[in-house]
Order: sequence, then structure tokens, then C-alpha cells
Amino acid sequence: MADSRIAGRAPLRILCQHEQGSCAACCGVYNFRDRSAEAEQARLLRRTERVCAAWPPGSAPDEAALARVRDELLALEAPEILFAGVKVCPFAGFVDGERVGCLLHPSRHPSGADLRDLGVYPREICGGHFCAPHDWLRAREADLAATAHGTFYGRVVTDAGLVKALVRLLDDALGRAFRGEELARAQPALEAALATLWAELRDWPWRDTDPARFGGFVFVGNEATERGVPSCLAGLSLPVEPAARAVLDALGTRALDEEGARAALVRLDELVRAVATAYDRAG
Repeated sequence: MADSRIAGRAPLRILCQHEQGSCAACCGVYNFRDRSAEAEQARLLRRTERVCAAWPPGSAPDEAALARVRDELLALEAPEILFAGVKVCPFAGFVDGERVGCLLHPSRHPSGADLRDLGVYPREICGGHFCAPHDWLRAREADLAATAHGTFYGRVVTDAGLVKALVRLLDDALGRAFRGEELARAQPALEAALATLWAELRDWPWRDTDPARFGGFVFVGNEATERGVPSCLAGLSLPVEPAARAVLDALGTRALDEEGARAALVRLDELVRAVATAYDRAG
């Protein structure tokens, strides 16, 4: 739920897609009570199958059939939606393996026509909307985010605070600034360490299970009014690096006692140091 706006021109680097991951936060893909990997996969696969059945690849589109599928999916998903005031577009589905994208995008049309007005937003928004991390993330920060794969990449790249804090922790573990282009040429051990990092952050053992909790915020009401929550380490006297605290809070960590806080901090440090060690060896 990052800040966003319609840009006058496209950013130099568009963060919505990369070769192994993609983001559809602006399409509402995370606005569901159940955001588990299993529920998300089933939801996106169902959309993809139904839309492709109404519009087989390479064929001329039947806009009436697509409109019917849209309405069916909207009705089917309505009970699962977390915030009714936050739009969810049923045309966000799998466009290439595990990458999520727009099933109505002009690139899918035989003549390049734009059918995105059939969705829940006008096509001008779909074509010109770029979230604030396009401005906030520097190149190597975006490079680190791009090592997250699948739809979890969207959860990472839209949280600039999480990415920036992880970059600071990785720099500290290395004793120097890492180079983003070296992450792109990752060796198997580094790829494995990064995959472990993102997998554990996705299923963070200390996360708050309230579905209305997103990072350091909780959203209330149908319009998803944002409210900050106290740090998960509030009231504790542990010496904690600001970046480590920022990561724990960005992960939506529940309020911890001292024992839980120590365990969470140790695990985060282990994950980051494993990446740093693999990065050093790859260099």
C-alpha cells in the first residue's frame, strides 16, 4: 500500500517487473484476508484460467465474455477481500510462469489494442501509475529487492523502508557497500542464501497474524485508514541497531518480550550474515 501517483513520464527504471518476480500491489493482489502463498497461488491461477478461457491466446478478444468473467470473479472474491474500499482487479494474473501481470495488457492483444478499461481502473491509471519506491529506492537497493522472486517481490519492493534497512544491515555485515550488479551475477551459494532470506522473511515466525497488519502499520475500516503501531521492541532495554529494529517492524513483528526479541534479532543477523558470507566468496 505504498504512496503512489500518476507520473508525467515513466521512471528510468520501472520496478513493476523483473525476470523472476513481479508486483501487482496497485491491482490489489495483497488486499485479502488470507495472503498465504497457497491462497495467493490458487487465486491468481483461477483468474488466469478463467480469463484465458474467455480470451484464448492469439485470438480476437470477446469483450462481452471478458466483462462476464470480470463480474464473476469480482463476486467470487468479494467475501475474501480485506478492505472493500481498496480496489481489486480480477485481471491481475499469471502472464509468464509465476510472474503476475495484467491479463488485458496491450502486449497480449493481436493488434496492441488496450482493453484495460474493462478492469477496475481507467486505462490511464494502469498505464501511468508508478508507486513512490520508484523515487525512494536507489539503484543497488532496487537490485537487492530484485533478488526476491515471484509475487513476494511486490511485497518487498513496495516497502522502501524494509529494503533500505536490509541494505544497511548487509553493508554492516560486509564491512563495505555491496555492489548491486554483483548480486545480478549471483553464484549458486549466494542465490541460495538470498532465497533463504526472502523465504524466511515471507513466513517470519514472529509476525503479527492480524490480516489488517501491513509492516509497521495497521489499517482499519473499509477505506483502510492507516495507523502506526508501536515498535515490536517498545519498552525493552536491549541495545538494537536502528536498521535491525526497522526490519523487524517492517516485517509486521508482533510485540516481543526480551527473550523473543533476542531470538528474532539473532535469526535476522544469521540470515544477513549468510548472504554476506556468500557474497564475499562469490567475489
